[in-house]
Amino acid sequence: MVAITLPDNYGSVIAVALGAIPVLGFIHGNITGSLRKAAKVPYPHSYASMELCKENAKAEQFNCAQRAHTNFLENASQTMLFTLVAGLKYPQLATGIAASWVVFRALFLYGYVYSGKPQGKGRMIGAFFWLAQGALWGLSVFGVGRDLISL
Repeated sequence: MVAITLPDNYGSVIAVALGAIPVLGFIHGNITGSLRKAAKVPYPHSYASMELCKENAKAEQFNCAQRAHTNFLENASQTMLFTLVAGLKYPQLATGIAASWVVFRALFLYGYVYSGKPQGKGRMIGAFFWLAQGALWGLSVFGVGRDLISL
């Protein structure tokens, strides 16, 4: 049997990983859903066609929101896991990095959807989320992973 002792301040790790990150996902979904109507993109279609985007600016904005949401979904689960694992050894650092990931993802969403830059190029203001995500991965693999392997 293996016992895992959680650090005293692990609650903040849980708050970001299982609180803030899912809340941001909910916000993504709401923004995307609200833009779907204005874009006139019926279910089950995920994106507006290029033709529709040319005649309806809301369709392009919907596509940007949909892509931002999809990108979030592609990265959120692993970031949550990396945060929870890294927090076992580095709770304050993991919390801080994960919180910065949430802020950068929010900037990514805002820039992608609301900046007005063509082809969603406004998303680059939040692209630093990749650095935060990489740092969490590194803390998980090299910081905590070594300890888990030695069990």
